[in-house]
Amino acid sequence: MSDDDRMIEDAAAAYCARDPEYRRVRSLRGATPSFDRQTWSELAEMGWVGSRIPEACGGTSLSFHQLTLILEQYGRSLSPEPLNDVGVLAAGVLARSTSDARPQWLQHLAAGTWLPVLAWQEEGLDPHSTEPVGTRSEVRDGGYFLHGRKCCVPIADSADAFIVSARSAGGCGLYLVDRKSSGLTVTPHRRVDGGTWSDVTFDGVAVAAEALVAAGPAATESLELALDEARLAAGAELVGVMSAAFDMAISYMKVRRQFDRPIGSFQALQHRAVDLYMDVEVSRAVLRQAASLFDAHTDSRRRASAASQLKARASDAALKVVKGAVHLHGAMGYTEECNVGLFLKRAMVLAAWLGNASSHRLRYGRLVPFDPEGEESGSHEPRTPLQQEARAFAEANFPPEWRFPPYRIHLVKARQWLRKLYEKGWGAPNWPAEFGGMGLSAYDQVRLQEEFDRYGIFLTPNAALNMLGPLLIRYGSESQRKKYLPKILSGEMLWAQGYSEPGAGSDVASLRTSAVIEGDEFVVNGQKIWTSDADHYEGTFILVRTDPHAKKHEGLSFLLVDLKSPGVTVRPIVNLCGETSFCEVFFDSVRVPRENLVGEMNRAWPMAKSLLGTERIMIGNPKLAQYPLQLLGRLLRSSGLWDDPGLRARFDGLRLDVVDLGAAFVRVVDVLRRGGEVGPEVSILKIWVSETFQRIADMMLEVSGESGVLDESKALVDGTSIQVAKQYFLARPAAIYAGTNEIQRNIVAKAVLGLPQ
Repeated sequence: MSDDDRMIEDAAAAYCARDPEYRRVRSLRGATPSFDRQTWSELAEMGWVGSRIPEACGGTSLSFHQLTLILEQYGRSLSPEPLNDVGVLAAGVLARSTSDARPQWLQHLAAGTWLPVLAWQEEGLDPHSTEPVGTRSEVRDGGYFLHGRKCCVPIADSADAFIVSARSAGGCGLYLVDRKSSGLTVTPHRRVDGGTWSDVTFDGVAVAAEALVAAGPAATESLELALDEARLAAGAELVGVMSAAFDMAISYMKVRRQFDRPIGSFQALQHRAVDLYMDVEVSRAVLRQAASLFDAHTDSRRRASAASQLKARASDAALKVVKGAVHLHGAMGYTEECNVGLFLKRAMVLAAWLGNASSHRLRYGRLVPFDPEGEESGSHEPRTPLQQEARAFAEANFPPEWRFPPYRIHLVKARQWLRKLYEKGWGAPNWPAEFGGMGLSAYDQVRLQEEFDRYGIFLTPNAALNMLGPLLIRYGSESQRKKYLPKILSGEMLWAQGYSEPGAGSDVASLRTSAVIEGDEFVVNGQKIWTSDADHYEGTFILVRTDPHAKKHEGLSFLLVDLKSPGVTVRPIVNLCGETSFCEVFFDSVRVPRENLVGEMNRAWPMAKSLLGTERIMIGNPKLAQYPLQLLGRLLRSSGLWDDPGLRARFDGLRLDVVDLGAAFVRVVDVLRRGGEVGPEVSILKIWVSETFQRIADMMLEVSGESGVLDESKALVDGTSIQVAKQYFLARPAAIYAGTNEIQRNIVAKAVLGLPQ
């Protein structure tokens, strides 16, 4: 964030923290108005009410990113003032008006002296429909007369005016109606959070000609754009609500004691807390992505899909997180006096307002049709020039018979493709350009992978490219970089990771494989296990103990070993797929040149942790689930189940789980690209994508029926094939390697959330 952004966020956090016990919030519940006029004036003075109003009309014209920073803090405070309803939704409609009265309207709104609200919803209609079916306007006596009824109108019992959508001869019209107009009736309904939504009835309400805000296509466009801006704002509030409730629960877990221990030390509750944390962080990542898109683009379709992606994620996550926070408070959480209940009620209201999670998943699916080879199969962004170039390159160089394989293609078989990528300079999208990589941003890395997924390129993971290469770039000697990096890029040398041992899986620091210096060589003895593809590759990078007397995490060193060295024995292990992807590697007095030591002797643990973090980032890449998701989409279409409402709803949910992970992945990788460090929080990427992959594979097996358990490929109607059982088997260890998901939850619980041992 810029300095201005940080200043805005800090100021918002300070202002919104003035009522830490939520006494003001409680005092306003059920009141009329259900907010404080004095506080509203303060918000106007700070420029928040006029945040989306041009400066020429008295506003502050903040960016959407800045607006969401404020609203996230606002959500944490549970403030009942209608900042979104008036400052975003009504202001968004009025700001697009071509009426001569527009400057005056906006000035009064920004000053906080006039509160107009939008009345657009009608009973029984799609929450995303902007067509005013039941409310109509008629032209008479040089003005307009409105007939009909609107529902779910916020603060209608306190508003000064209504912006009403009505059907006219020219299509949709938006009319500004004074609260005191004859024939206007407001019937309020109390919400669970103490605010109101009202039915507003118009029985021949007269509207002057100059009160026409917009008409025809301009009115519809204005309404739709403002609604999506309000959905963005609601998503920001929801992130604030869930994060505050989560923080409240974590604090409680640290002090509440049972069985003479803080309940936060119970592993079951720690894991539950980590799951809630993941929902908060992924939602925040999607929020930041959506706000950036709103600032960068004015295209209504792209904004609409981003708004629905955010609203779907934030609505679903907020309810999960706040329900979880209530549960973590035990019986106290169910009492009126416990403040966490206030957050549950606000989350319920905001999750329903402007469309709930399921309706937005459906809307996202309509806005971004899923077509595995289409222009927009996984993103609301159109294909970039890089993606177009990638498609042309793949069509010219990737063997067509390898497209959409029933099971992933082994890297040994794909060396020719790796060589072609290297020759084009595309061997390593994530490496800096000075070391032969593409130097792409995290965003472009994700988009490039999307394109290769769409084309049907599905290879086994390349540990050398994603793990060893970055490690050598950071810690290796100049001679090591010159010797190995080009061979890694070209696929000439493929490397297996050698960390795990029979007694040291997720607990890597317990390893016992030793390396003793003899002259200019290390003599290595010991055993590694789960060393993927060591029976096919040229080398392995291993962690060894070089000081047996040092503490557990000390005395470790990092070596590069030629798998053809005398004394190396590789024993393949057959996995559930019937393949030998796992191996045991035995080292019997294997001599390794001292020049193959990476980094400092006995100081490999920081490198080991870095490599584990890199591995979790690699595994946490959405690509682990993107290709299986495409296979699931193809399977549904081939089976004639694509239009089944229940299955499509589940598919759309899985699809957004993958798409939303992309936003979190971009945030993490961009930190690395800027030279920063990522901490143990990176584990949430690995947990999220591996468990999403498993849910996708589970659904594949379910919809396949009897054919899903055949030990052979199933032909699909589009000419491709799928081996469902192998995808199912492949998904099982995804939650195990790079440290089991249970261990990752332990790490996050202690190192990120600070829960007690």
